[in-house]
Amino acid sequence: MPHPKILNKPLYAYTKNGKIIYIGFEMYGGEMCEGLLEEIGEYLEGRRRSFSFEPDLSVYPMKVRVVLEYIYKNLRFGEVITYGEIARVLDLHPRFVGYALSKNRHLILIPCHRVISKNGLGGFSAGLDIKRFLLRVEGIKIYPSLYP
Repeated sequence: MPHPKILNKPLYAYTKNGKIIYIGFEMYGGEMCEGLLEEIGEYLEGRRRSFSFEPDLSVYPMKVRVVLEYIYKNLRFGEVITYGEIARVLDLHPRFVGYALSKNRHLILIPCHRVISKNGLGGFSAGLDIKRFLLRVEGIKIYPSLYP
């Protein structure tokens, strides 16, 4: 089965001891998780809104884990939230929320692409073109004047 691609970049998903430890554009250690890659392909084609796999959150430091777990458990397909809104809920600084998102090794599964700035798109460790692409997959309208 070919790897799903985002903007011609192949995605990889790896497990270790039966848990998802990485989803992204780089080769990584562990066993390839073909089942998750198949589900991600369905998601990218608009045929799936959730996944049957869970991320291994133990790979993150505790304070980062709190942010990523909140996003994983609370942000649903097609929803967005701001860094500031997450910061208020978790009693953190919005910049720390951005920092925690930059450490996400579970692209799409922990949907940090759904977190935006109050003034626009915000950042994204995989690149803003990929963030825009993923938001469009979920039907979130991106207005160029608001999201440079």
